[in-house]
Amino acid sequence: MAESAAFAGSFRYSAVVTAVTLIARFSIGLAVLASAACAGAARRPHRAEADEALAPESFYTVMAEIARVRGEPRVAALQYAAAARFDAGLAPRAAQVAAESLQPTLALHAATQWLRTDPAAPEARHIAAQSALALDDIERSAENYRVLLSASTSGTEAEFDKLDAELRSADNIFGARRLADRLAELFPASAAALRLRGYAALRADDPAAAVRSFEAALGEADRAAPSANEAAAGAGAPGGRVPGEHAREETAEGEHAQGEHAQGEHAQGEHDQEERTASEQRTPVERAPGELAQALERARVLAGDVDSPLAQARGQLQHDATPAKRFDYAMLLLAAKRTADARAQLAELARQPDSAPAANRTLALLDFEAGDWNAASARFTELLTGGRDVEEWFYYLGLIAERGANFERALRLYARVERGDNLLPAMLRAAAILHAHGEAPAADQLLDRLIEEQPDHAPEIWTARARLYADSGDLPQAIALLDRAIEQYPDDVDLRYARAEWYEEEGHVDASLRELERIAELRPADPAAWNALGYTLADHSRNLRRARTLIERAYAVAPKNAAILDSMGWVLYRQGQAGEALRYLTDAYADERGADIAAHLGEVLWRLGQRAEAERIWSEAGALDPDDRLLKATRNRLHATR
Repeated sequence: MAESAAFAGSFRYSAVVTAVTLIARFSIGLAVLASAACAGAARRPHRAEADEALAPESFYTVMAEIARVRGEPRVAALQYAAAARFDAGLAPRAAQVAAESLQPTLALHAATQWLRTDPAAPEARHIAAQSALALDDIERSAENYRVLLSASTSGTEAEFDKLDAELRSADNIFGARRLADRLAELFPASAAALRLRGYAALRADDPAAAVRSFEAALGEADRAAPSANEAAAGAGAPGGRVPGEHAREETAEGEHAQGEHAQGEHAQGEHDQEERTASEQRTPVERAPGELAQALERARVLAGDVDSPLAQARGQLQHDATPAKRFDYAMLLLAAKRTADARAQLAELARQPDSAPAANRTLALLDFEAGDWNAASARFTELLTGGRDVEEWFYYLGLIAERGANFERALRLYARVERGDNLLPAMLRAAAILHAHGEAPAADQLLDRLIEEQPDHAPEIWTARARLYADSGDLPQAIALLDRAIEQYPDDVDLRYARAEWYEEEGHVDASLRELERIAELRPADPAAWNALGYTLADHSRNLRRARTLIERAYAVAPKNAAILDSMGWVLYRQGQAGEALRYLTDAYADERGADIAAHLGEVLWRLGQRAEAERIWSEAGALDPDDRLLKATRNRLHATR
């Protein structure tokens, strides 16, 4: 999302204080924790005395628990790792603390130690698998997941469902995709493994690969169907059918493939709850005929095969005009970038009471994406009256108020977001407003409380804190904060990406490139790392041949990724191939109308003599993100050459 508009007009301190008071409600009780930490520190004996009084492992565990209370996660993890060297029985606790503290290197080491004494421990396997994925050690992660999946008491197919939920939330989307590929190789006859691979490919912007996986999964599901039906018949299901076989399902494609364009839900009333529950209780194989078929059609559209899936969905709707089928058709239209047609279908759904909430939600998000703040605000306000998902509507209304420079209202709305996925983004936006308007201490206090309240998001919060200083022009302080954060979370590559970005902004291009080289060393098979390094080389006209090679490698893995398409276009432009660059940049902007992509596309159009089109794209992107520095700088630079 765009950062807040420049401050215009007076800003009353009293309103800020009121908003901060509201925001702080979610962190009641932290003062008690802080007091306990201080008391623990006060009671701590001198180290020499502790060495005499305690066995080494006891000393380290006491120090670790004190560090945890004091909010020093890496110290706690290191202390438990030291304790486990003296007492292998402490390896489970060491692994748990390291995992909770976001220290995957330490967690993997401790989990491995744990498995030496208890090879069947599922928690140890799980920690090892997740930690290896975080470190991009895909083969090691796959082996640990293989053992977990094979030994699951709920069955391998059902266990794949749990893993799918984990991979959906993984930060390392390309690593998750490689993991899913490896697991599909290890379980070649599993429809659930193929389904997992398909969704991972969609998230990694390779819909053509997703099509192949979903087709294979459907084939395996068809082969598994007779045995599933026999089992159901043996259990007394009428007609030999799997219970709930024809129940309407809530598909996950919106989460997997569409981002903000597919955040709608299937239009169903409460009378469908029993059928949904039956669907959720089935295994991936049993759900395959409905869910996988829909996922396949979505992937085909995203891969460029548009007409056939749309015609099929349209025919199904004409034959059976249920709200669910109309919503599926609308989602396919959105995937095909036929927004006007999708809106027409959603408008029809909005006129029906049972489907109106889901339709209005999607329409509101479309209005928001298009920068139609008045329409979006009206829809979100109407959705509030329904009493469902109110935290989400408060968050978006806060963003709209912020875009309109109504910062007091934005703070009040962000303060109403008290739980859910939007709590952290809302609090980070509130901190940004406070910092931008002279209330840096209040912003810092809010961020401190956030780290205490949500330690599993600490690196993200550290990055946000550094960004406040970078946006205010204090890049040295931003980099210093990131240095401290990387000391606490040395395995977190997002912190390193942020530091590379701000090195570059400060003019230290060599330092930025060194940081990106380090990331590429840590993740040698990660297309995101190749793309970041290649783009930075290209942007500064450094070793363009190598830059292009890196970006082409990333493009081969994720051919529909907007950032990689943008990089492909930009390196071609730097090499003097503006005509070829235009194709990639146009595709990138069609997929993601970001201001940076618009700046690049506009510059190429400008150089090709299409200045009116360049101005149109710049104006369109500027309306959505008026503060983007690259967009402003590009327009000013090229206007000066007229």
